[in-house]
Amino acid sequence: MEVLGRIRRRIGSRLMYEYLLLLFLMAGMILISFLATDYIARNLATEEARQAVDVVFEQAGDRILILEEDIDSLYNNVVYNPAMSVFLQASEASERWDNLDGFLQVVGNNMRINENLENVSVYNEEGYLVAARGDVFFHKEAELLQNGLTSYSNRLVDSKTGSRYFQVGMPVYDDANGIVLNQIGSVVLLFNVNSLQEIVDSALPNEEAGMGIVDRRGATIVSAGRWLENYGHRKESGEEENSLVYVSEAGKTGWRLISVVPKDSLFSGVNRMQRVNLLTYICTLLMMALVCVLVYARVIRPISRQTAFMAGFARDTGQRIEVTEHNEIGELARKMNQMLDDIEALNSRVIESRKRVLELEYAKKQTEMVAYRSQINPHFLANTFNCIRGIALCHGDRDVAELTMALAVFFRYSIQGEEMVTVQEALESLRKYALIIEYRFNGKHKIELEAGRELFHRRFPRMLVQPLVENAVLHGLETKTEGGAVRVHFELLAAGSDQENRYVPEKLSVTVEDNGQGISREQLQQLRAAMETYDRDGAIPDRAYGIGVLNVYRRMRLFYGDRASFWIESEEGRGTRIRLILPLQRESAEEAER
Repeated sequence: MEVLGRIRRRIGSRLMYEYLLLLFLMAGMILISFLATDYIARNLATEEARQAVDVVFEQAGDRILILEEDIDSLYNNVVYNPAMSVFLQASEASERWDNLDGFLQVVGNNMRINENLENVSVYNEEGYLVAARGDVFFHKEAELLQNGLTSYSNRLVDSKTGSRYFQVGMPVYDDANGIVLNQIGSVVLLFNVNSLQEIVDSALPNEEAGMGIVDRRGATIVSAGRWLENYGHRKESGEEENSLVYVSEAGKTGWRLISVVPKDSLFSGVNRMQRVNLLTYICTLLMMALVCVLVYARVIRPISRQTAFMAGFARDTGQRIEVTEHNEIGELARKMNQMLDDIEALNSRVIESRKRVLELEYAKKQTEMVAYRSQINPHFLANTFNCIRGIALCHGDRDVAELTMALAVFFRYSIQGEEMVTVQEALESLRKYALIIEYRFNGKHKIELEAGRELFHRRFPRMLVQPLVENAVLHGLETKTEGGAVRVHFELLAAGSDQENRYVPEKLSVTVEDNGQGISREQLQQLRAAMETYDRDGAIPDRAYGIGVLNVYRRMRLFYGDRASFWIESEEGRGTRIRLILPLQRESAEEAER
């Protein structure tokens, strides 16, 4: 920590010190990441490569076994053919000559079956050659058929062409009624090494490896890749200093399948990747160093100059920052100079603003007096309605008295000060309004109210339903020639759980539905667009259609926010339906008990 402190003091700028520290930390993290990646990649590549080599080597061994099975099938086709037995058991040359066609047919058929079969030679019981067919001929190897079983020869090489072959010796027995009696001769099949060459070519792990099949003496029969003759003397699998050695017996042939894989070849892809990573690491360091220089020249030094300016500004408020940069830092300096100019201009207006404070206070008091006076008029009108009702009763006009009483109750409900009312109070006001509408339209239009008693003492905002009912009467029913109706339905929505299993409390559903003129599709789209505008911008458009509905929507959002829901459906000539779903509130515990 002391060393870091000395370094920071030597650099001077704390911002530059922190940036350099961050630079070195990032460089260290990148270096550690590079080393860790190299270690993990090499281990993974080694393991995966070894598994792949194991699988390929085992597949090569399986293919050699399949080759042996094919040769065994060919053996059965030749040895157990009656024509071959008759040909070998002929006692005289003339009799054997008579059966030669059968022998040639058997040989020809099997050569067509196996294209790698180059020659078929037949030997009698004493080991003398009695017949052979094929383009290439080798005398029977002395080691063949010593144990009386099928056996494979060592490598055979044509001295003229250099081509390689191998022999398979097969004993032939006299078979009478399925009982094996004695050996009557042998058949020697001569094969080229093309099928073996295909096996080692397809099983070569990579270009750096070597794979081959060697005979019992260690001579190479076939090979692929970077194969050396001394590889043929390896007897066991193992791991050498620079390579991996795989050795397995090639079935019952007596040969060995050998694969030698240099360890460096397993990391060829990893080495290329790490060279790219190293180049990326160096380029990243160079870029970080360049960024460090640019940050110092374009950011840290200008900020240090501005810091020094702010430290000396208190001594001379008339000075300004010298702007030399044409970037965001320079723009910041220009804005700071502008801000200082604005501060001076504001200071010059402070005294003038203080003088206007008294004038504003005086205007505020006058506004309060006007507000007090405005509260007198509604009460005066309510008292006047009661006076008219009394005069009507005195003259025996009960209709005028009843209508005046309804108007007084409705007006009193409208001017009460509390924002929240009970469902019962809202219903009482709507009943009085319904009575006024009945008198006004001579009973042609009706207002129907529906609400359960369990909702009477639940609270919701004043004047939230009333404007919707008035709107339905004014725009929906007033121009209708036949009778109409407005239905107001209050419903309790029980608590429950939503689709995400979250608790949903009780809510109040209010539906205002009429069978009036309805709203055209264009006007309904304008109304819904205005609601979306209010949700997005917090303001109702100036020329919005249905300002009464929008005011109700605005009040609902002000009280409940997103917890409340609002739907409007309408079709021109078929009425309008508006539904509100509101969170519930009780008036008080005593009223809830009642």
